[in-house]
Amino acid sequence: MKSKAVVLILLFISIIGFSATKDKIINMSKENPKEAWKLYLEYVLNNPTDTSLETMGKELKVKISLMNDPRLSFLIKQDIKELKNFLKNTTPSATEVEIIFQLFPQINEISKNTLEKPEYDTFLDNIIFLKIANPEIDEKISAQNLTNFFLKYPTMLTYDVINILSQKDFSKDLGYNILKYIVDNIENFEETQYPILNRIVEFAEKIGGTFTSKYLSDLKKYVELSNILNETSENIDINKAKLTIENLSIKKYILSSKLENILNNTQKANVKDSSQKTSTSQNSSNNKNYIMILLLVILAIIVFSFKIVRFYLFYILGLKKMAAKVYKKIVDKDPLNEEKHLKLAQLYEEAGMYDKALEEYNILKRIKI
Repeated sequence: MKSKAVVLILLFISIIGFSATKDKIINMSKENPKEAWKLYLEYVLNNPTDTSLETMGKELKVKISLMNDPRLSFLIKQDIKELKNFLKNTTPSATEVEIIFQLFPQINEISKNTLEKPEYDTFLDNIIFLKIANPEIDEKISAQNLTNFFLKYPTMLTYDVINILSQKDFSKDLGYNILKYIVDNIENFEETQYPILNRIVEFAEKIGGTFTSKYLSDLKKYVELSNILNETSENIDINKAKLTIENLSIKKYILSSKLENILNNTQKANVKDSSQKTSTSQNSSNNKNYIMILLLVILAIIVFSFKIVRFYLFYILGLKKMAAKVYKKIVDKDPLNEEKHLKLAQLYEEAGMYDKALEEYNILKRIKI
């Protein structure tokens, strides 16, 4: 019994040592593949029956071969975030793709889950793996989950997503199943979801899906008419719009309400226009008088803006002091003109501003000298 216990203890210790050593080799390989290779060789000698070491050895050789290529240094570190950036900006060669799958064997499973179980936080990041991965997916499950995912998060319907998926072997089947899922469940979708649902239909068609159904064509008609009614209520053919709505095979309450509101607003506008026309004819003569008065006021403002006009106006009205002040501004613009200084002195005398008059006479004497 004691011997069996000793064997079990030794076996347990060897297992713990094995795991720790493998972890050490893996961690070291991300920083120094050559040193990791030395440890690996030592470990192989001590554990010749471990079949998993063959895969580890292949990975180490790949990493050693990458040491002279700084562009692919992230592969040595097995940095999956850097791999995503690399795939976003680069189309890898067939050899590089093979290396990537050796060092990141989880890519196919991640890609499969991205389509079958899409999640908001990871979808746009992980979809890039489909640039090189070609997982076997369940098109029906993916179609259902992607449709509901895009309905909840329509911003995920990007050009990059369409471009990547359209190049996959399963793209046509996926697109077909999305369209079929929408048709089969059209009654379960809310009318408020129709604009986004139509975008999903367009997405499915762009990746190669085809499906003929009146529901799909009516969905497009619904969205087109809704956009027209949202943009403008002018020049809308009410009868044509009514007929289109009546022939729709999908929900149409909101669309009918929009058209009814436009019709009511149009009728109110017509009544308002007729009342405005009667009042317009009555006010037209008054408007003409207002215009004439306004023109006269504008003309008076323009004329009054000239200093010489204001001077003569004040002088004629007997406002001598104001006339003298205005004429002083005229003199200031031509300070060496004797006649203007003389006239300003006389104006000051007429206005009883004798000190000012004396100043002007003195100025006049200096100009003559």
